Amino acid sequence: MAVDEILHHVGDSGRFQIWMIALLNILAMVSAPHDVMENFTAAIPVHHCSVNLNNSGSEISTTMNLTTEAIIRVSIPMGPNQKPEQCRRFRHIQWQFLDSNISTTNITELETEPCLDGWTYDHSVFTSTIVTEWDLVCDFQSFRYYAQATSLTGHLVAGPLCGFISDRFGRKPLLMFCSLAYGILGTCCAFAPNFFFYCVLRFLLSASSSTVLINTLTLVFEEASVRWYAIVAVLSGVFASIGQAGLGVVAYVLSDWHLLQLTSALPYFIFFILFCWIPESPQWLMITGKTEQAWKELQRIASINGKKDVAQNLTTEDLRLKLKEDVDSTGKYVKIKNIITNPVILKTVFWNSSIVFAEFFSIFGLLLDIQVLGKNIFLTQILLGVIDIPSKSLTYFTIRNARRLPLITFLLVALGSCITITVFLSEEMYVMRLIIFILGKGFFAAFTSISTAYSNELTPVAIRSTLNGIFLVVARLAVVLSALTLVTRKYFLHLPMILCGVLPIVATISVYFLPETFNLPLVDTIKDMEKRDRLMNKNISKKEGQDFLETTEC
Repeated sequence: MAVDEILHHVGDSGRFQIWMIALLNILAMVSAPHDVMENFTAAIPVHHCSVNLNNSGSEISTTMNLTTEAIIRVSIPMGPNQKPEQCRRFRHIQWQFLDSNISTTNITELETEPCLDGWTYDHSVFTSTIVTEWDLVCDFQSFRYYAQATSLTGHLVAGPLCGFISDRFGRKPLLMFCSLAYGILGTCCAFAPNFFFYCVLRFLLSASSSTVLINTLTLVFEEASVRWYAIVAVLSGVFASIGQAGLGVVAYVLSDWHLLQLTSALPYFIFFILFCWIPESPQWLMITGKTEQAWKELQRIASINGKKDVAQNLTTEDLRLKLKEDVDSTGKYVKIKNIITNPVILKTVFWNSSIVFAEFFSIFGLLLDIQVLGKNIFLTQILLGVIDIPSKSLTYFTIRNARRLPLITFLLVALGSCITITVFLSEEMYVMRLIIFILGKGFFAAFTSISTAYSNELTPVAIRSTLNGIFLVVARLAVVLSALTLVTRKYFLHLPMILCGVLPIVATISVYFLPETFNLPLVDTIKDMEKRDRLMNKNISKKEGQDFLETTEC
């Protein structure tokens, strides 16, 4: 807890913290659209089989100037919805259908065949998507969902690996590397030569994106006062929602997937420059025994905050004296063995992971396929982002009083919306389905804001990035499985939504087994974490409890 005292001495609520929070918010706004971008880059436009009338063997095709509607009428059968079939065409051109008096509804006896010459797409909404680029329709339509799942799998690899690297080598080097990598990989992805190369690049982009966002959030939490945590969690959530809403606008303006992907990648070159400037986490440096470097970074923070006298008078000896009480934990890295054999850590990881899994599986169940929610996917995306802004803003008032009760409340309300959509509303009632889902997503968004702060409060500084990496893996595993369940819709229409409604029930049970962190100090070491757990179970001496609670600034 001495780390907090030192940080307070050099300024933990000054100009530097405001700049860092602003950087986090901009980053959240830019990175939020990454996981749902394929709603637009992989959108499926209206399409039908390509037809070459010149090869039909009839002189009529060369002597008549047919309209597009007439060509479709004589070459494409009509489906049950009285719209042209998307995956079949007549084996032979049916010129008799040029006579408007002849009905095209009863055509079961006419021979059809697959789209042997490719497809013709409607480019009125999107000039280009990966679907039109590589013909991911009909028998290949599931490739679109597999592409989403493959892309999101990058988070699974990045979570534990990058979390361990961050705790071992620091927050800043990883941020610099991954932000530069995202910019380069994103630019290459915009010009991917084939579908396989595209999937590989999206996989790497997901790994880089999650690493940058999670480590930036961790860095801000470790360089700011506890009183900022609620504001940071809410503001980053609000700006992420602004980014999702802005994606609808940007996708409407840039209807080409190459440009949309390029637009998401270029800002990361700017983030790379900014990450070169920001200081390393003083908390992490002191916890790992790098006192000399921590002294330099604290001097920088003090100077930026206008406390030049403090910066000049601060010495490494001050840091060593302040950290004397934690000498057993400094200068040592926590081994993976110590994490997986500690019952308090395992309990926290298990129960919080179940909450994170239910949260991300449910919210992405429909977010990855918003075409089923409404006819205008641009407006739908904007509404899904806008509705989060007031809901996340309101969480600022709830997060100032508790953690566990708001989590349960928001989950149960979101659960009710999923059940309503599944049981009571048919797909034809798309306007009502959209309204109910938007309200439910608003409560999911409020839950996410509180959950972000809660997860960081549960974990100690020494292993925070490692545990956050585990939570990230669970979250992205939920997203991947959610994307894969969309493939099952053609076999069991309501399965994705049923799962979205059932899993939050499990999460509400899990909240009961986690401690309430409100008005308790953040923990620096595993020993502090164990002491808090004993305090929650009343298995701690009065003196230990008083010493623990006196470290809080709340």
